[in-house]
Amino acid sequence: MGFFKDLIRKVKTMIRGYQGIEDAFGVQCIKSDKMDDSLLLWDNISTGKPPWKNAADDIKTINMADFIANTRAKLTALDIGIAISGSARADYLQGLADELLKLLPDKLADADRMGGILFKFNGRSWDFLLPDEFGITHVDDNGSITGAVFAIQSKDTKYTRLEWHRFDSGIYIVTNKAFRNRVRQIDRQVVLGDPVPLSSVEDWQDMRDEVHIANLEAPLWGFYRVPGSNIIDSNSPLGMPVYGRAIEELKAVDIAISRKDAEIEDSKHVTFVGQVVLRNAEKNGATLPRWVQGLGIGVNDGDTSAIHEHSATLLTESRIKDINFNLSLLGVKCGFSEGVFVLDGQSGMITATQVEADDRDTVQTIKADRDALQAAIDRALKGADALASLLNLAPMGSYEVAYSFGDITYNYEEDKANWKSYVQNGWIPAWLYLVKFEKMSEEEAKRFTQAAEKIKARGLFEEE
Repeated sequence: MGFFKDLIRKVKTMIRGYQGIEDAFGVQCIKSDKMDDSLLLWDNISTGKPPWKNAADDIKTINMADFIANTRAKLTALDIGIAISGSARADYLQGLADELLKLLPDKLADADRMGGILFKFNGRSWDFLLPDEFGITHVDDNGSITGAVFAIQSKDTKYTRLEWHRFDSGIYIVTNKAFRNRVRQIDRQVVLGDPVPLSSVEDWQDMRDEVHIANLEAPLWGFYRVPGSNIIDSNSPLGMPVYGRAIEELKAVDIAISRKDAEIEDSKHVTFVGQVVLRNAEKNGATLPRWVQGLGIGVNDGDTSAIHEHSATLLTESRIKDINFNLSLLGVKCGFSEGVFVLDGQSGMITATQVEADDRDTVQTIKADRDALQAAIDRALKGADALASLLNLAPMGSYEVAYSFGDITYNYEEDKANWKSYVQNGWIPAWLYLVKFEKMSEEEAKRFTQAAEKIKARGLFEEE
């Protein structure tokens, strides 16, 4: 997918000639300088390379952007389940859904740090593409992506296939074009070279140049766009990362923590002495303690005032208060309830506190994320169903899809206590409790409870 990243990050205009995607298909890609610059900025921030990082000024980054993206993705995908039933086609799609769910948590974290992700079934496996890894050619009246170009590398990396999806007069069309890769001498970048027939590349020799599909209402992919308006470019079909409105707070947290850490690093007690003391010690073969260091030459060498005690002033407590203020504001601007992210003064680590039932902002944010994710998955599964019919991958048949998500306010100990009371009140059989909380198999749990019931019926000690 590097061609699109090179386009956004290095060239910002399509490479001309056979190397050009626009020229290859005669289509104008939808892009803007604002979004191109923002995608680069977001990628740098969330991979530990923010513009405010400055080694000369002792400003480092704790990459709070990535932490927040992972936290929000974890809550969104918590215990997500997909159940597909109704036919042999349903069984086939269930297998695809299971594979998708295995990959989803990590991919969703990438989506949250970059504003969205596109996923589609390619006939063998799932492809996941971030916003800077594909070109957009068409959108509908609602701003949804309906046409896009994808770049696929051959296994030997010698060739690139451009795959263009779009609708034309109600017919869904997929056009494939293959190119031999070449290296530009000027900057050693790999770019598209001369076109070659698909049949000449082993990976794609059975692939058609163009496929027409009727009766499709939407593209073969699902695009998860992080919910919320795009304040960078309101006309863009792409979304913003979960931290997109809190860039200044991310910077403030990094600077505050860097200053706190620098103070602690410099807090070692040091006694500075003049050069006369150092020379006398060296002359007499004496070894000075590690906390004794020399002043510069010529600084009151022969005077007792040349001895100075250095005791660092630590502002740790006030800095932690400032850090927690910025963390709280940062969390709110990222869709969480106030106080979710805190710096623990004892451990020195930033943590995300447990989401409680009254954390309405967090709950509403995750609900919106889950609705958008479910819609994207549903669309991707429909695309996989259409592709399965086109390629005869599974028998035809109708199916129903049901989604389930875990409770983000879930507390294990409270749940365990509640279930124990259910058993004591006779509302559920005890073996269910043992399966859920003691990790027993159903057979083992039933055998255990049956033995317990027999003991209870005859008493702990049988009468002689």
